[in-house]
Amino acid sequence: MKKFLVTLLLGASFANAATTQELERKINILTKEVQDIQSQGLSSRVSLGGYGEIVFKDNSDSNAQWDTLRNVLYVGYKFSDKWSFMTEIEIEHADEIYTEFAEIRYAHSELLNFKAGLLLSPLGLVNLEHEPTRFIGVNRPEIEKNIIPTTMRENGFGVYGTWKNLDYKYYIMNSLEGWSNADASGFDADGVRDGRQKGAKAVAGHWSHILRLDYGFDFGLDLGTSVYVGTTNGDAQGEHNIYDVHLAYNYKGLMVKALYVYSTLDGKEFSAKSGNVVADVMQGYYVDLGYNITHSKTYTIMPYVRYESYNTQDDVDATVGVADKANDRTNLTAGVMYKPLDKVSFKADYTKYENASNVGESEAFNFGIGWEY
Repeated sequence: MKKFLVTLLLGASFANAATTQELERKINILTKEVQDIQSQGLSSRVSLGGYGEIVFKDNSDSNAQWDTLRNVLYVGYKFSDKWSFMTEIEIEHADEIYTEFAEIRYAHSELLNFKAGLLLSPLGLVNLEHEPTRFIGVNRPEIEKNIIPTTMRENGFGVYGTWKNLDYKYYIMNSLEGWSNADASGFDADGVRDGRQKGAKAVAGHWSHILRLDYGFDFGLDLGTSVYVGTTNGDAQGEHNIYDVHLAYNYKGLMVKALYVYSTLDGKEFSAKSGNVVADVMQGYYVDLGYNITHSKTYTIMPYVRYESYNTQDDVDATVGVADKANDRTNLTAGVMYKPLDKVSFKADYTKYENASNVGESEAFNFGIGWEY
């Protein structure tokens, strides 16, 4: 193959060679030079990739909308066998640009490795695996938006590795911002999503610690847990902890994912500074079920269902206010995903949104186009 490619590139310059033997000799010399370069690792220092998704949503309580939700470019550079740099640049809604992550990595061994920079927090199922071809549903689970605020990234340091079937990650990261008087953003009755600082001129001073453990069983089950413990930054500084247990199971055409999350906050402190009714406890769970009816390794047709139940005001201090039953939510999604290739997906589903107050309930039809490369 190498000789064939080189022949195509240099065929014109060698066209006047005196003999076939001379042409073959020159090709062999150039082929050896290419092999020498490859042996030094110089031809594979840069790696490119990316992912993206375009979605359509027709919600019963709003207008139908198309959105180029995200288009992400991944770039990696290998300085040496040990040192590398990886980053993702994300364009959201076709006009907002973010750095998804940017990290320097040091590969010491299978057991012990290091990274530093703008890191994705290793919480839940979606935060580290958020490419649209890797999860069912046009939309990500709302739990991993409001309680685990995917995609959650902050500046910090991490160690990670693998021992037999056990993967571990331990990060120290800049904490979320509990409340900002300057732009009136932070934790509220809907969750902690607005507390993400995304590494952009992030208010600092307090760190959070994140530990994640995952064990892969030989029969297709991955079982894990994540713990996030810290104190927030900003004008409201208080406790913010997140605990989750999660699993992923794949057997033949069957796919099962499940997550339970429990989060404790200093709701009284955040409420006093912001004027919002921020809970002391947020919790919830969801289950994803899908089945590839084709049993094919080249393409997939997967009907799926997701059941999600969560409450961002599960426990509210009486001195702060009263919990709104509308924040005790239940979402049911059913649909189908078609993947003509492993890295390309088309999804269509229907979601029914309900809550304990029976007010503001809605339904939506969703369609999504996703890719990864």
